[in-house]
Amino acid sequence: MQATDKPIIRGFYLTSDQARLLLEAKHGSFKLSLDLNMTESEVTVRKGCVELPGGRELAVRQLEEMAGKRKRVYVIEAEEPPEPLEIAREHYYKLSPTGGAPTLEIDGIQMHRTSGIDPFEDSRLKVQDTVRAGDVVLDTCGGLGYTAIWAARAGASSVVSVEVCSEVCELRRLNPWSREMFEGPVEIVDGDCFEYVRGRASESFDSIIHDPPRFSLAGELYSSGFYRELYRLLKHGGRLFHYTGTPYRRRGRRDFPAEVARRLTEAGFEVRPVPEKLGIAAKK
Repeated sequence: MQATDKPIIRGFYLTSDQARLLLEAKHGSFKLSLDLNMTESEVTVRKGCVELPGGRELAVRQLEEMAGKRKRVYVIEAEEPPEPLEIAREHYYKLSPTGGAPTLEIDGIQMHRTSGIDPFEDSRLKVQDTVRAGDVVLDTCGGLGYTAIWAARAGASSVVSVEVCSEVCELRRLNPWSREMFEGPVEIVDGDCFEYVRGRASESFDSIIHDPPRFSLAGELYSSGFYRELYRLLKHGGRLFHYTGTPYRRRGRRDFPAEVARRLTEAGFEVRPVPEKLGIAAKK
């Protein structure tokens, strides 16, 4: 099913770390990002409150409540109290702040690399060397949309981005860094990517970015059957990048990337490990 949702433009975005900084700040005006490190705005610290652009004020009590949480993103609009960007249903989802773009967390597991790298840059590296100008691209697990954005920036003629999780889609609509996904050549599909690929004609795509959740959350997306479908969908000479991470490495019990490489080879791909990107490059 094609999505019709558009991004939701909210007020200001503040993190729990920023709230702590504001509590410690001296009186006066200074620059602070109010859109998760995309731009900077001027805020004014006064006795008992902080004034945001447009006259919106945050009381010390509200800042203390925000600062009391770890790794939270809050949206602040009108006279409503700060609202954390998190959803607790069958699983727990939230936007988690970084020094750049936020990452997505599901049950405490981050969906992007954040150690020494910005999540947005992490997504650029996954697209680099795989997507070329004019490509028709499949983004199997759309998440916050960073991969689709970089595929479009790389000159793709069209990008199909599939995401099954409604909670992730909700957070994506609220994330300032995701807004670009809703523009340009990106077709957003709400649905299961396994079912989606089964319904597509063979050789529909020039390149595929496959960045699934961890194996423990979506084992079927690492299966031989799914890899055969991806092989079928690629045109001859088409390229795939498969992010694997390095699960189980600390325990030393499994070489998970090698297992993925073997299944991709069995599906027909020519594979090349790309350890610097924690993934595998493959070609049909």
